[in-house]
Amino acid sequence: MYKAAAALKYFFSGFGIPAYSEESVPDDVALPYIAYSIGIPGWDRKASIFVKVWDRTTSNERIIRIADQITRAIGTDKRNIAMPDGGYLVIWPPDDPKQIQVDGDYRFAYINLWINAYNMPGA
Repeated sequence: MYKAAAALKYFFSGFGIPAYSEESVPDDVALPYIAYSIGIPGWDRKASIFVKVWDRTTSNERIIRIADQITRAIGTDKRNIAMPDGGYLVIWPPDDPKQIQVDGDYRFAYINLWINAYNMPGA
C-alpha cells in the first residue's frame, strides 16, 4: 500500500495547502490543511475516501474554494491517479459533493469520494 499512499499524498498535496493521511496529521499542524482517510473496500472492491479540508475561520469561503478545487480536479466521471513505478488509482466523484461542518472553533469541508482498488499493481 506504500505506492497507493504516496500517490494519494501527492494528489491531495496539489491544492496549495499541506495534505496528510488521517493517521499522520502532525500535532502542531498549521491550518488550513487537508486530511484524508480510506475506508475498507466493499464487495465490489471500491472503498470510500473521506477528505476533510480543515481551517480555523468564521467564514466558509476558503474551505469551500479548496473543496471545489478538489472536486473539479476529479471531474464528473472519474480520475486516474498515477502511482510511482506504474499502476494507478481510480477515483470517482462524490455523490454529495461537500458538506460544511463545524467542530468548536474549527470548520471543515467534508468530501466523500470513491476509490477503486483494481488497478493497484505492486501497491
